[in-house]
Amino acid sequence: MLVIIIVCVFVCVELSFFVANAVKLLKRLFFLVFEFGLIFTMYIWYKARKINDRFVHFINIKEKIPLLKDLSADLGIPKYASHLVYFTKSSDSEKIEQKTVYSIFTRKPKRADIYWFIHLKQADDPYAMEYVIDEIEKDKIIRIEFHLGFRIAPKVDVLFRRVIEDMVGSKEFDITSQYESLKKNKLSADFRFIIMEKFLSYDNEFTLSEGFILHSYFALRKLELTEPEAFGLDTSDFCIEKIPFVVKPVSDIALKRVTLKGGGSKN
Repeated sequence: MLVIIIVCVFVCVELSFFVANAVKLLKRLFFLVFEFGLIFTMYIWYKARKINDRFVHFINIKEKIPLLKDLSADLGIPKYASHLVYFTKSSDSEKIEQKTVYSIFTRKPKRADIYWFIHLKQADDPYAMEYVIDEIEKDKIIRIEFHLGFRIAPKVDVLFRRVIEDMVGSKEFDITSQYESLKKNKLSADFRFIIMEKFLSYDNEFTLSEGFILHSYFALRKLELTEPEAFGLDTSDFCIEKIPFVVKPVSDIALKRVTLKGGGSKN
């Protein structure tokens, strides 16, 4: 009997507590909706990043050095920029994303004198501002890794310009333009950043759950800062490239070629 009495007391107390808080929640539906919205956003973001990470492929940049040299020396291709700058998420200095190689060689060949790759790494010190330079191929491929604390705004345009100034000041690097008309007047060469933004391709055949997660993810991304804004890039210094995100290409296409009565084929 004593146990039953104690259980009844605790049940009454817990039910009273639940009812009291339920009434508060009903009066403050906004906070309830906000909490569910926050949980939903975190879940979608997490699952979408997991799917995205499955399709990120890295390749060894040293294998592409001969191709980059040939492209840079090919006068038949218009020069895209004197200095071409890409961002990379690879923590390995010898690897870059496959989509970057695709951007340089396949979409529209981007001939440049020097190719730069920038990697941002979060440091343990919240106010850290350090960088490391790795010249993968002399006067052709240079990688810069910034070690920034979480309290430091990643104003890459400003930080990158400071790195160039330091390299010029120490006579490690010459940014004089290679164009004859500009070189004789000692004018600086041009730099251009390439920002690659993914979009959900129509060439996809995924499951219902993957479709819901990815469509929600790309809808949420429209609400965030654009990458040029997040990196603090000037409007004249960058070019945005749209990259289709393909999870599972459509394979079963019931398309048939028919023959016209006259013997020709219908185009």
